Amino acid sequence: MSKQMKKLATLFFLGAVCSGQPLSALAHGGATGIVKERMDAMEDMKGAMKTVSDMFKGKIPYEAVQVRVAAETINMHAGENLTKLFPKGSLHHPTEAKAEIWQEWDRFQHLSKELERISQGLYDAADNVESENEEDSSASMMGMGAESEVQEGAESFATMPVEVVFERLSDNCSACHTDYRVEKDK
Repeated sequence: MSKQMKKLATLFFLGAVCSGQPLSALAHGGATGIVKERMDAMEDMKGAMKTVSDMFKGKIPYEAVQVRVAAETINMHAGENLTKLFPKGSLHHPTEAKAEIWQEWDRFQHLSKELERISQGLYDAADNVESENEEDSSASMMGMGAESEVQEGAESFATMPVEVVFERLSDNCSACHTDYRVEKDK
């Protein structure tokens, strides 16, 4: 690190300390309270999803233990633990939550419960890695349709290829983010 970079880092740190804001609040645009709590939870889940995604992309070696750690992280923030972070009207800056969450509360709760269920399924399926020589059974699993997907329990996920379960988890996250998160400018 150059002297100038060290100096800037030191000034940033001192500015944060002198402002009385915790560094973690500055990382989320000054978020505090419940908005910061949920942003922190989302960051934890994002990191867990990235770890597993990087495994499937071949960026890092596949490790079932790390998939389970990621699944536990997501599961810990899912279900009621997630919905309680969204008390009605908690839209103060810098939240990325849309007001539609509270207008469609039942659907939001359902997606959160699904997140909990599918993340448990990811944990259970962590050892079910398809070899490259096997036929791809994910195509047949993915064609099951929405009705059977809703009826599946975590037990059925335990027998699925882990890649399929991860795709379902990712789809659940995307559904929620598409409808209930303000899209950031790119």
